Amino acid sequence: MKNTGFTMVIVGRENVGKSSLFNKLINQQKAIVDDWPGVTRDKLYGECDWEGHTMNVVDTGGILFEESDVIKSLIVKQIKPVLKAADLVLFVTDVQAGIIPDDSRILDFIKKCTDKYVLVVNKVDNDKLQQDAYEFYNMGVDKIFPVSVTHSIGLDDILDYAVTLIPEETEDVSKADETTKIALIGKENVGKSSLFNALVEEERSIVTDIPGTTRDTVDTKIEINGQSFLLLDTAGIKKRNRIKAKVEQFSIGRAFMNIQKANIVIHIVDAIEGIQEIDKKILGYAFENFKGMIIAVNKWDLVSPEKREALRKEYDDYLKQNINFINFVPIVFISALKEMGIEKLIDTIFLVQNQYNFRVKTSVLNKVFREAIYDRNPSSKSGQLKAYYMTQVRTAPPTFVVFVNKKERLHFSYLRYLENRLRSSFGFEGAPIKLKIKQRENEQNT
Repeated sequence: MKNTGFTMVIVGRENVGKSSLFNKLINQQKAIVDDWPGVTRDKLYGECDWEGHTMNVVDTGGILFEESDVIKSLIVKQIKPVLKAADLVLFVTDVQAGIIPDDSRILDFIKKCTDKYVLVVNKVDNDKLQQDAYEFYNMGVDKIFPVSVTHSIGLDDILDYAVTLIPEETEDVSKADETTKIALIGKENVGKSSLFNALVEEERSIVTDIPGTTRDTVDTKIEINGQSFLLLDTAGIKKRNRIKAKVEQFSIGRAFMNIQKANIVIHIVDAIEGIQEIDKKILGYAFENFKGMIIAVNKWDLVSPEKREALRKEYDDYLKQNINFINFVPIVFISALKEMGIEKLIDTIFLVQNQYNFRVKTSVLNKVFREAIYDRNPSSKSGQLKAYYMTQVRTAPPTFVVFVNKKERLHFSYLRYLENRLRSSFGFEGAPIKLKIKQRENEQNT
């Protein structure tokens, strides 16, 4: 199945079913679906497979032209270039609401950007509503698709039409590469979207000083020094007792899902507020899932130059004393808004990626292991314990197996000792180490 490069963009006012249509087309629940107006705020990207073709699908925030609403104004600004670049715009309306002034304004807006559009009349759930849908021709459109997204009625007609617009000779633009996935995580309003934009070098995510602006995840492929990365921008995470809307619960769940999906997480902290309890929980979650980790202390430009050195030391000391289980994680001090320290952060991304995928030669590994055993022989209160050798069984994360005579006799503190020896010998900066114990086969009790 090849990607044709053909792109469909879904637009319309709020709460007409755009996100539901997006999810049905890409056959997965990626966009947030909720009855609350204004749920989808950023552009979401996915792929749709139909009749041997793979097409790109873009979901956009609901269009509202009220100038007093900062977020809606930003959405309109962002949609323009997307519409101009689209191969087909799916303008979604609601048959049950009928033709309303906002729909006419949106259609005029689309016409100024492109002539490649069709009208999708949603919520056509019965024969009467089917007849009502044809009234939308009065808007002056050439092609209408009456559909019921909820019941998957009429969606194949849209896709059949889209396929006819794909040029017969298209190049396969898909790349069979193993792209490193990077998730930007942290609590609300610490600058995740600003950092996302600085790395992407394009204003893809909405950036305002309103907490909770990013409610969904925006995936973007970027290329740095010839290497591809998939960047995941996630919703801000807050304490559960502060979550009032179920849409926010969904977003937070999505953020944790993307921690699981990522190879590397960049945890962003506000330089002025410092590391808080919620940060520890987020970092702990990433650690428990064995993700490559970087801490980015953002808004560093707000710290006076004469205080920066002392504050750097405070962060280092705090990490060692209060979150010592991740004392291997590098800290980078940045200002995403001013693009200060971004090059250092990029260098650190490459470093952690390398360490996360690093494999130690078996001969070198066992030399270090023998030295560790010699310096501190494992002991057990329940009987003699023998540690034979160690082998690395995988990377990403670096995973090692220690072979012993009786695995229940090896105390977890000795595993921590072995991990520290591995780090002192090979680095593994920013990379969690997974250690497993295996009992050598046919080993007799000793």
